Amino acid sequence: MDMFEEKDIYTEYPKETKPSKKKIVTLVVVFVLVLALVAGVAFFGGAMYAQSGTVESEMPMVKTVIDALNRYYIDEIDWEQFQFIVASAVANSIDPYTGLVAATPTGMKTASIGVTFGWNDYCNYYITEISPGSPAAKAKNVFSDGSYGSQQLKVGDEIYSINGQVVQHLNSSSFSQLLSVAGDTLDLRVLRHAADGSVSAMYQFKIDKEMFHAPVAYYLDTETTGLPSDVGYIRLNEFGDTAPEDFYNSVQEFLADEDKPNKLVLDLRGNGGGDTMMCGYIASFFVKQNGTSDGIPMAKYVYNSGGGDMAETYFYTQTSYVSDLDGKTYGSVNLYDEVDDFECVILVNGSSASSSELLTATLSHYCGIKSVGSKTYGKGVAQIVLTYNNQKYEMYITNGKYYIPTDKNGNTVFETNIHGVGLTPDIAVEASGIYYMELDPCLTAAAEYFTSADVDAVA
Repeated sequence: MDMFEEKDIYTEYPKETKPSKKKIVTLVVVFVLVLALVAGVAFFGGAMYAQSGTVESEMPMVKTVIDALNRYYIDEIDWEQFQFIVASAVANSIDPYTGLVAATPTGMKTASIGVTFGWNDYCNYYITEISPGSPAAKAKNVFSDGSYGSQQLKVGDEIYSINGQVVQHLNSSSFSQLLSVAGDTLDLRVLRHAADGSVSAMYQFKIDKEMFHAPVAYYLDTETTGLPSDVGYIRLNEFGDTAPEDFYNSVQEFLADEDKPNKLVLDLRGNGGGDTMMCGYIASFFVKQNGTSDGIPMAKYVYNSGGGDMAETYFYTQTSYVSDLDGKTYGSVNLYDEVDDFECVILVNGSSASSSELLTATLSHYCGIKSVGSKTYGKGVAQIVLTYNNQKYEMYITNGKYYIPTDKNGNTVFETNIHGVGLTPDIAVEASGIYYMELDPCLTAAAEYFTSADVDAVA
């Protein structure tokens, strides 16, 4: 630990570098260096590799490459960059969740238009989400003479072209590449479909990227979701820096709704996880504390303490959270105490991973909350984060497994690890998130569940 400083033992793998099975491409340009993985074995040290006795004696292939570069390369070599590339290749070869990355500032805003794209099996691309307050949410259609119309982008719009290139039936890799080099302004042509699936119109939008914060959780009205007026909706995209504030604000909007909804859909589809302590904070809005100030155990965590010795600890629900961004403390309220006859369902899919799975398992065990969708990803491991060179680099190391709460003879036990297995939802529904217009099968299934539960309660 001489060169690295331990940062946070309970942090999940970062979103931008973890693997994902979802067919979703978020249009976000983050100003970080993208590095190719190269073969080789080396690690950070105080001297250049060419001067390292360890490398010379144990890593002959690396030594040969360095010697050749020193002798023949025509320009100066950035040896720190060289070390980073090789060291990241070593770390990234261990498992999908261990890796070395260039650190990004906490709470960093990104240049984006605020749109999430999804695609179907025929590589037709659709808008699946528009962030509130984003450039895309404010954009109006453009006519050929440069004047603006009154149309706005909508979820369900099919992307016909980006900056003049037709994307229909373009493979997903090429689509992603096109987005990555699209520049600061996107010229989108979209097809709008009628209820029967036919194309009703084509619109053009020219949208400039902006630096803005896209909320990771928000409350939507019934017109947007198609849900009954007594059902609220909160989508949580990740357990990132702003999740506590965004989720807290969303709950306040839900509680203040004039329709007085007493049912809630918590959408975790596509949520690949994040900070486990944030997960514990959000869980406290549902799990009653039973008079304890220490929280309720959510998982048992078995980990390598750093010297090869295995240890264990427990994750607990957190009734408050102190933001790393501004130091502000956010408290929680228990929705079962605040709302009469409160009910909730959770939406999940194959891209719901790690902290999303832990939250789903916790709310299922302690609150009996049903899950709707398809089997989750199955990430039952967590990472320790080490920083290097004044936090210029971060290394994520898989150092433990967590075990979710289950019932055994009427007692809560922590014996089940979901890694590589995932969670099977209580109500199976196609949950890819790719759908036409507002016809979301998961939301439909949630509404039907609430209706049947009300009928059962009356009977």
